[in-house]
Amino acid sequence: MGARAARVAETPRSRYESEQMGPRLKEIRVGRGLTISTLAQVSGVPGSTISKIENGQLRPSLVNAISLASALEQNLGFLVDRYRARSEPRWVVRADARDTIDYPEMGLTLQDMNGSFEPGVLESRLGILAPGAHSGVDAMTHAGEEFCCVLSGAIRYRIGERIVDLHEGDYMHFKSSMRHSWENAHPGETRVLWVFSDGLSF
Repeated sequence: MGARAARVAETPRSRYESEQMGPRLKEIRVGRGLTISTLAQVSGVPGSTISKIENGQLRPSLVNAISLASALEQNLGFLVDRYRARSEPRWVVRADARDTIDYPEMGLTLQDMNGSFEPGVLESRLGILAPGAHSGVDAMTHAGEEFCCVLSGAIRYRIGERIVDLHEGDYMHFKSSMRHSWENAHPGETRVLWVFSDGLSF
């Protein structure tokens, strides 16, 4: 196999598009025997919002995606078929072939840094934070642990009532069941590596 062929074989890509997210969400919800109304009650996400997501009219915000994943006992990869399609013993992804999803309302771009393994053990993302980027109005909680390492720039976390500033080379590891939020603390772009246990990640 030539070098080019090997490169293609090693970099299969999925797409993070709203028209794929909706059917995936509906499939899991129906498979759990949940109505939209019941899922809304359990997740705290309005039924009208869930309906729009399922119909491809709306991409979920980060907070809503986390809430839906928690309610359905899924990791956030539940929105992408690749996470359920197959499991491989080895996975190579080139720097220019990472799956990417944008949250323009947050100033956040996420690049998937996972292989095609069974979900629920470890999830990792490269976060690219634009100036002024933030995690949203509401604080987050999710199962497991969270690791954040700053590759460039700076990020400010609020964990409970405590504020922690991380700069290039700094990292933090904490129980993500604690209420937390973050914002870009650098006037320019910040890049961070996020790693999550229990597979519940954005």
